[in-house]
Amino acid sequence: MRFPVWFIASAIAVCGFGPQAIAKKKPAPAAKGSTAVSKKMIDALAIELERSMAMRVPGAPPPYFVSYKLTEVEVNDAVATLGAKTASRERHFVSIEAHVHVGDYRQDNTNFVVPQREMVDGIATAQLPIEATPAIARKLAWLATDQAYKEALEQYTAKRDALRSGASGGDATSYVKVKPMVVEKTVPVTELETVGDLEKRASVVSKAFAGKDHVRDSRVAFTSFLERRWYLNSEGTSSHDTRRVSGAIVTASGQATDGQELNVYFTRYGHSGNDLPGDAALSKQAKLLAKNLEGLMSAPLVDNYTGPILFEGEGAVGMARYSLHPHLTGTPPPVGVSAQDMQVFGGTLSKRLGRRVTTTKLDISDDPTSNFTGRVPVIGGYLFDDEGVKASPIKIVVKGMLKTLPTSRTPSKEQNTSNGHARRSVAGGLFRGSPTNLTLSSRGGERNKTLEKKLLGIVKKEGLPYGLIIRQFEDVAITSNPDLSRIELVQLLRSMDPNAPPMATLAYKLYPDGRKELVRGVQLKRVDVNVWRSIVGVGRKQTVKNFLASTENPLFVRVQGDPDGFVPSAGVESSISAPDMLFPELTVERSVFGTRPHP
Repeated sequence: MRFPVWFIASAIAVCGFGPQAIAKKKPAPAAKGSTAVSKKMIDALAIELERSMAMRVPGAPPPYFVSYKLTEVEVNDAVATLGAKTASRERHFVSIEAHVHVGDYRQDNTNFVVPQREMVDGIATAQLPIEATPAIARKLAWLATDQAYKEALEQYTAKRDALRSGASGGDATSYVKVKPMVVEKTVPVTELETVGDLEKRASVVSKAFAGKDHVRDSRVAFTSFLERRWYLNSEGTSSHDTRRVSGAIVTASGQATDGQELNVYFTRYGHSGNDLPGDAALSKQAKLLAKNLEGLMSAPLVDNYTGPILFEGEGAVGMARYSLHPHLTGTPPPVGVSAQDMQVFGGTLSKRLGRRVTTTKLDISDDPTSNFTGRVPVIGGYLFDDEGVKASPIKIVVKGMLKTLPTSRTPSKEQNTSNGHARRSVAGGLFRGSPTNLTLSSRGGERNKTLEKKLLGIVKKEGLPYGLIIRQFEDVAITSNPDLSRIELVQLLRSMDPNAPPMATLAYKLYPDGRKELVRGVQLKRVDVNVWRSIVGVGRKQTVKNFLASTENPLFVRVQGDPDGFVPSAGVESSISAPDMLFPELTVERSVFGTRPHP
């Protein structure tokens, strides 16, 4: 949204928290219906949508497609430090988003970024009062549609001029027709945890950091949010969906002996608070974070390194999230986009359908129709995507061969239909096909000890003194710092590659004698998608991780932060399940970012 969920149970590791603990909890009560959006309001929007198709500007093309997305969000948040609440809030808001396309299905205004004006995209949003009447909703819809129509005309003219000047990408159909979808049945979800309950849990868990003098800052935060969504368009689609998520984060920070700032964290998301670890388990994780932070404070900086790396647990999920997930889209990049910006939009794998793109040891699928991966709750499920298309499961890779990609209604030459995966908004006024419940399954998976032996075998063959193991990457939405100095911002701008994975927060050297040494400053260089073909080993166990995929530039996310420390609630609800994976050759650079004098 613009403003802004094993193949065998025993083969799944969720960092120590299995489904057994969840099963013992009492079912949460069901949530009540919306108090802000009524059927009369939806009917009023349908009338306004029909009327909007008659909008005209003399000498300009009329709309050929209009859609409304009405979104109601309820969020409860709480944060605590060292046993005391530091912040809490209750939020409830409703917005309407209007999309307008001008031209026709063959060639319209979408999938084009107006130079220096990327927000001109035929999309406009209006905030509704919580107690809005159907008349008020209709008026605000008209205002949003009027603005979106004017933007669409400007974008259409700029796109037409670019194509006449020889811009690439204009030979494909702009937007494909789909069968209208009507869903009126309400999706049952559980009610939100109250702010009081979240405050109590955060206060209890945050006490685990008491007495840890090496921990400079720490916080425990809980969130509970619900999103109701109504989607209508001029083709006859009228659908309703409800999504429900609860989450917890535990973070701690400190400073290494040389002054480098260090951040460690733990996150969990589920369908409700019942899917989260209990207070005792979270307190145990807090103490483990404090222990890891203490180890990192005296750990050496990694040397520049090129060689084999084994990604374990959340490290494997992170490797898939940051180096593979962005490429898994069948939506073409915008018209005229430069080669330099291609990775931002993805779409390069479309040319390789039917070819091998990963090791033959991997199968990759995405299933937005599921709320579980095995018995583990995952949050990336939905009834219909952001273009009103019914969700459907897809097999992306089979034995390393690329079979299909997530697609939206913006077709490519290779895939000219939508499979209901339009979930990630990008510049240019479109949604990109994107996986949200991604599963990487291993064929012939091996034990972790076997993978470590393989790692050391490559180390010996290459004449290296050690190999590397990465167990977790930084999540900049969790560890962001809004208090960076001007010098640090300049340093960040100069050193950060926005297309490289974030820095590893938990990494080890593995020596030939089996000894593991904790290291810091581990920054992977940009990972070419082709390295996924070279994987030499995959594990048996799966690690499942839920997260909110930000649609913002990672640099912006890193420096924006949240001064109150709330759990991030903006982003695309997503999950990845992955086995441990051994790559034979990747490059790491030592990072000293965040080094500052001790206070």
